[in-house]
Amino acid sequence: MKRDIDRTGVKLKLKKKTRSKVTFDEDYESVSDLLGAVDIKDDILPLPLARPSKPAVKESEETSFTIKQRSVNNPTIKKKSTTQSSKRDLYTSDVEKPTSLILNSPKTVEELAEMFGISTTDIIKSLFLKGVSVNVNQVLDLTTIQNLGQEFGVEVSVNSDKPSNEKKRLGVFSNGTNKLVLRPPVVTVMGHVDHGKTTLLDKIRKTQIAKREAGGITQKIGAYEVSVSHKNEERKLIFLDTPGHAAFSGMRIRGVSITDIAVLVVAADDGVKPQTLEAIQHIQASKVPIIVAINKIDKEDANVDSIKEELAKQNLISEDWGGDTLMVPISAMQGTNIDTLLEMILLLSDVMELKADPTALAEGTIIESNLDRTRGAVASVLIQNGTLNIGDVLYLSGTITKVRGMINSFGENIQMAGPASPVFLWGLTKVPSVGDHFTAFKYEKDAKLFASLEESKVKLDSSTGLQVSEHYNVSESEAKLKINLIIKTDTQGSAEAISSSLNKINDSKVHVRVLYSCAGEVTETDVEFASTSSATLIAFNTTSASGAMKTAKNMGISIKSFDVIYDLFDFVQSLVDSLAGPEFEERFLGSALIRTVFPLAKSFVAGSFITEGKIVKSSFVHIIRNNEVIHKGFIDSIKRVKESVLEVSQGSECGIFLKEFDSWKEGDIIRAFELIPKKKTHFKISIKIS
Repeated sequence: MKRDIDRTGVKLKLKKKTRSKVTFDEDYESVSDLLGAVDIKDDILPLPLARPSKPAVKESEETSFTIKQRSVNNPTIKKKSTTQSSKRDLYTSDVEKPTSLILNSPKTVEELAEMFGISTTDIIKSLFLKGVSVNVNQVLDLTTIQNLGQEFGVEVSVNSDKPSNEKKRLGVFSNGTNKLVLRPPVVTVMGHVDHGKTTLLDKIRKTQIAKREAGGITQKIGAYEVSVSHKNEERKLIFLDTPGHAAFSGMRIRGVSITDIAVLVVAADDGVKPQTLEAIQHIQASKVPIIVAINKIDKEDANVDSIKEELAKQNLISEDWGGDTLMVPISAMQGTNIDTLLEMILLLSDVMELKADPTALAEGTIIESNLDRTRGAVASVLIQNGTLNIGDVLYLSGTITKVRGMINSFGENIQMAGPASPVFLWGLTKVPSVGDHFTAFKYEKDAKLFASLEESKVKLDSSTGLQVSEHYNVSESEAKLKINLIIKTDTQGSAEAISSSLNKINDSKVHVRVLYSCAGEVTETDVEFASTSSATLIAFNTTSASGAMKTAKNMGISIKSFDVIYDLFDFVQSLVDSLAGPEFEERFLGSALIRTVFPLAKSFVAGSFITEGKIVKSSFVHIIRNNEVIHKGFIDSIKRVKESVLEVSQGSECGIFLKEFDSWKEGDIIRAFELIPKKKTHFKISIKIS
């Protein structure tokens, strides 16, 4: 490039060429004023007049934000601020806040801030002031979100269309699509060990094995399919080959029973036994429809009517006696009426209208699991909704694993399995627990996101959830604490008498609920049920099986044993008292009128005049405004001039300070009380044990 040189040969520095100043759109009006009415030709138009208008910012499909444009003429703004500050200030700018929201699932703090149109800091600060520490990735439950909505002026409604646990128990699954189809019922056979439960299962199984010639897998999978001809079509039934009670204990961990129908086997020559009563209690507690199979009718001493009479005492009344319980006399050994029993199961399932969505991603429950030497961690699972495919990614027992292979109940390798299908999986990341729920995803990233949300929920349940309930008001039904009890006694008369008396305990804060009570020793099933239902296990004049003691130790369950009835009731009453806490009676001390409010560094003090009685430090007070109580709490300090005092009498002035309340107004009234512990009246024992 040619350079200018002076006469002495020294290079001269030329001034840097500068472009003419660009006038931005926001200065358009001032430019127009300067131009006035001058006739300007198109070819000499200034840049801002020739440039087309700036396109409108595309709004988000979910939320529309209006953000102020920053000044481009500010030379102190760095490029870094356009990326980092944009995220930080996104919710602190002029955002149109919604007045109402409809939610059907928990949200993270960041998601909620975006929906509310506020800063994440506002939510974190609000919860922190209530004693709850959270971060932007913390998942908040719907109750907490609703309470935050009230604080920030957003009405939050919960979508009632979300499938409830009751709908899931009845087998109705939906992911928002209208592609629900009928699915086969899941049946569990229960009963006393000597009444023919195993024989009945084997009889049904052998018939099907003969057709398929591949029954070895049945023992591994713990479940099998049965085809039945019903109304000129082939129907499928799913039988669980697991211990009957396991379906109602370990599998209740997630709150959804995988069993649709329970078949109770009772021997016609033996009658109702303790394990039969235990099975009835489990079924009734789970609210699962029941069909009674009165077995061994081929025996000479069989008495079907006697069995019906015994069952009627347990609120199981046969249809031919005017009740609503299906009862089928059968002989598992001879195969008598087995087809009738299967048909009754199908008729009941038709009434229940069990449905699922085969187009959805799969979800289900673990039936059995173990560690195989060659295949690693394996599990038998029941698909309750959707379709599971080879290659799907599962979130299972806190881990993420891929479906590498599936075998159905007939021992066949399959590529996919639909709703109500029992399948055998291998190559899992770890051995899952029986009763654990699994969810399938197409992509691993979706499974990881779901896993992070689940982990956040668990942390929230163990910390935030408990703390939030201390600061927010809850409904009466939610606020009432519950004590679940399982009673095992030496005789059925004792069980009925104790259960009846305990159910009469009436406390305003605590509800005592006997889940079931029956005669017999404490079994492993009782311990498992106590664990999954958060119940206290009580044994009266009975022993515990060795396996039950070992299971209780492993699960951390304490078995309370008593041989004196009064000691048992005293123990239950102590549980009630410890949960309910002490009750107090308010004894009036005095009242004061707020005449002025003094500011402190971070709070305010109420300048008060004692109008009646006296005000004592640490007394319990009601703060009244416009004849309504706006706050209840304790006085932290009282001062006269600058000295702290313990009490102030009528006609005196003082400053009253409460840590938990500082929104004083002139004219407020303080009413002070002394809290006197109430003497609790415990229930009287009036029982007759036979």
